[in-house]
Amino acid sequence: MARRGLVYLLIPLLLLSAPFLASSAPVGDVGLTVLPSLSIGLGPVVDGDLPLFGMGGGATLRGEFRPGFAPYLLGRAAFDFDYLPFNGAEGGLSVLSGGASLGLAFDPIPRLSLRLAGGGGLYMAMSELGSVRNPFLEAGAEVQLRLSPTLGLGLGGRYRRLLAPSGSLYEGVSVQLGLGFDLAGARKGTELRMEPRLQPIFPLFYSYYDKNPAGEVLVSNGESSPYEKVSISFYAKQYMDGPRLCAELGSLAGGETRKVPVYALFNDAIFRVTEGTKAAGEVIVDYYYLGKARKLSFPVTLQVQNRNAMSWDDDRKAAAFVTAKDPLVLGFAKNVASTVRYEGAPPVSEDFRTALALFQTLKLYGLGYAVDPKTPYTALSTAETAVDFLQFPNQTLSYRAGDCDDLSVLYAALLESVGVAAAFVTTPGHIFVAFDTGLSEGAAKRLFAPQTLVVREGRAWVPVEVTLVKEGFVRAWRVGAQEWSQAEAAGQGGFYPVREAWKLYEPVGFVEGGIAVSIPSPERIVDGYRKEMRLFLDAAVGPRVAEALSSERASGRSAEQAANRVGILYAQFGLLDKAEEQFRSAARSGGYAPALTNLGNALYLKGDMKGAYEQYARALALAPDSAVSLSGAARALYALQDYEKMNKALDRLRVVSPELAAKIDLQGGAVTTARASEAVSREVDAWDE
Repeated sequence: MARRGLVYLLIPLLLLSAPFLASSAPVGDVGLTVLPSLSIGLGPVVDGDLPLFGMGGGATLRGEFRPGFAPYLLGRAAFDFDYLPFNGAEGGLSVLSGGASLGLAFDPIPRLSLRLAGGGGLYMAMSELGSVRNPFLEAGAEVQLRLSPTLGLGLGGRYRRLLAPSGSLYEGVSVQLGLGFDLAGARKGTELRMEPRLQPIFPLFYSYYDKNPAGEVLVSNGESSPYEKVSISFYAKQYMDGPRLCAELGSLAGGETRKVPVYALFNDAIFRVTEGTKAAGEVIVDYYYLGKARKLSFPVTLQVQNRNAMSWDDDRKAAAFVTAKDPLVLGFAKNVASTVRYEGAPPVSEDFRTALALFQTLKLYGLGYAVDPKTPYTALSTAETAVDFLQFPNQTLSYRAGDCDDLSVLYAALLESVGVAAAFVTTPGHIFVAFDTGLSEGAAKRLFAPQTLVVREGRAWVPVEVTLVKEGFVRAWRVGAQEWSQAEAAGQGGFYPVREAWKLYEPVGFVEGGIAVSIPSPERIVDGYRKEMRLFLDAAVGPRVAEALSSERASGRSAEQAANRVGILYAQFGLLDKAEEQFRSAARSGGYAPALTNLGNALYLKGDMKGAYEQYARALALAPDSAVSLSGAARALYALQDYEKMNKALDRLRVVSPELAAKIDLQGGAVTTARASEAVSREVDAWDE
């Protein structure tokens, strides 16, 4: 009878658990428990208050199942044998029973489980008087301590009632202590699921992925017990020096799923990928299960794009192609900048002159605009997931042609390599470049029409349509300004300073061997620069001077003030003879200090240091705290090698205008290389209005 009952118990339990043991679904807990028990009879009662049955004992063989998808549920099937002795008499009842129960389970800590269950079944009670078969009911509570993934220790109490037609055959409580064996224990601690969602890898941004996700993985615990100290790492042996820690989750509860970003610290080997390819990688999960360290590795496949690939989901990404430190780019830009640096009077600003010269040299170099039929910017810039092919600056120099994005990247790299701040300007389906003139908004708007500028944070930028490189700087500026004005009015313009973008998308150290670049001769560079500068001055000076005169007269200012303003305008455009004429006219009375200061500036720029200092001294006699006069006097005295007077002027300037003083650090005649070069180039920091 006992063997048959055991078979009846095991068959349904095994049928229930077999699909879970054989599949990859969440296993949960499937266990067998042997529980010796000590029982105390509570009823029925005879002779007033004496229980019919005394203290007895027995054993339980119990099967149990907790589903992984709902570990708080509990299902049980059990086979029991109990011997219940009569109280105060010989003999007793032998009870065989089998039944099932349902309950709830709660795990306050990984190794401890609290359980409540209730149910019933059928029993057969046997004694010398015969045997009976009837239903029974039971309920109980239990505490289980997991000693290992496969072995547990349980302590519990149970109330049981054996029903009979006339009431109850037996009613009592029992205490049970026993060992449980988890049938799925061999697989416990490994039921961790991982679903990768990796993005294509762009080699250009290989350093970007160290701080920004290359995708994500879903990590799931398919068991009822939590995993502790869970850490997720990613490793691609071919392109990484070691695993990169992605996240430390702490605990991953039973049945829980977490989303984890994937980071990767690629080495420069990935930058050698010239054609799209696939690479093997792995997600490594380290964790503890019931105090034991575990590690699982999940293979993943990386889709690696070619090194020139980029998507336009963020226009700032183009900054990673701006390799301003590339030796080829540096050599080209510095040759041009040094060739024109001392060419004639300094109109506008050194940054402006350098940007103009670089653009004109690209024209002389033979650079051309060529649309890539496979990856046109006009189409791909609006498709965030589309993959574009961008050329590096040295490649564009080698090919002497490129799309609008290629030419923009090259021009931005040349500008940045000589210290001129560049920015990408985007309009619907197009990209070009703007550069910082080095002028404040107010100073720039006195020189240029406001609609020809891009103003950001008080600085004036010049937009340049790089695809018009063959038509020259002035034409490219005019068209770029029109494109920007239209896009900005429609709310469709984008402005991305390269240096800001570099903080997120670092430029790579890409150098391609075998590239030969023949820079135009210095004579051709100077000739091209002069012609374009004359074209610029002819177009810009006349209208601005007329506008300035009209504005000064309308404001009711004096003739000295009007002449001084026009003189500043001429000087800023590099027309020093005309500027000097205006300043001398404004200073004729000898009592207008700003005109004397500016006359000193004009003479300083023309190289007449003695005459310049004389004018600064006259201005300081009228306005001792004029910062512009003190600055000019210090520069002129440095050139005259009168360091004693120079230091006195500087000391006073540091009190009056620390900012202006910081620009001309000429202490004791000991200047830095940068400051000495600045002095030789004879730049003027400010004009007195």
